[in-house]
Amino acid sequence: MARLTRAAERWSITLVEPYQDVYPGNVVYRCTLGDGSPAVIKTEPVRPDDEFITGIDAMVLYAGRGMARVLKADRDERVILMELVVPGEPLWQQPIDQALEAAASVMAKLRITPPNDSFPDVRAYHRAWPNHLRLYSGPGPIDADLFDLGERLFLELCDSSADPVVLHGDLHFGNVLSSDRETWLAIDPKGLTGEPCYEVGDLFRNRVEELSEASDPIRAMRWRVDALADLTGFDRERIRLWALSQAVLSEVWTADDPRRAADVDMRAARLLQETGMV
Repeated sequence: MARLTRAAERWSITLVEPYQDVYPGNVVYRCTLGDGSPAVIKTEPVRPDDEFITGIDAMVLYAGRGMARVLKADRDERVILMELVVPGEPLWQQPIDQALEAAASVMAKLRITPPNDSFPDVRAYHRAWPNHLRLYSGPGPIDADLFDLGERLFLELCDSSADPVVLHGDLHFGNVLSSDRETWLAIDPKGLTGEPCYEVGDLFRNRVEELSEASDPIRAMRWRVDALADLTGFDRERIRLWALSQAVLSEVWTADDPRRAADVDMRAARLLQETGMV
């Protein structure tokens, strides 16, 4: 909080009210600028991957295209001042066909060639598998077949990737907001590099509970894969495999971090695996 207070004084802004539903350790406030216009200010603690700093760099690089604009940033103080996205409704409540269309439209705008090597490559996430093995001496709470399949697919997809772009890296339904400025805008990027198709992963391990309510969950998941392929032009099978490998990766992270809810991604991984068994 002290960082936000110092930044508010330095930038002549007024803190209004905190956001309540934020990641533990993060501090996010609505605020007003000197001219009275609204904005958002945020700080995060130092974490091992320090995705907050690469996220700031990605936002600056996007320069408001498909992404909330950065108004000011202080990397040393770990504070960023951003435009307030209005009306700011996330895609969670949109019908799934409209949500996928909105996410794909944002995804298409976030394809900038990396200007340097300051952004981490998605391949670095592979370390999760050997780290997990050191912790559990095996797959632990994760189904062994999916654990092995997820790692194999992840490496194969990295090896066969198209030319890299700067990715959002966490483009789930809660990080795409309705906007008067561009219809839909992304927030909270991680900032990493990889092929454009990598970005689809989050869209398949979220809103999975809706699939369990369908009369045929496998068919419903297959429809999502096909719909996103049509919207993005990405290869259908590559979408499915990236989504599957990332669902396993997310479950590995979950199993290794007691703060995360357990078993949130295995349903998605299984459905994506079964979707390919035709």
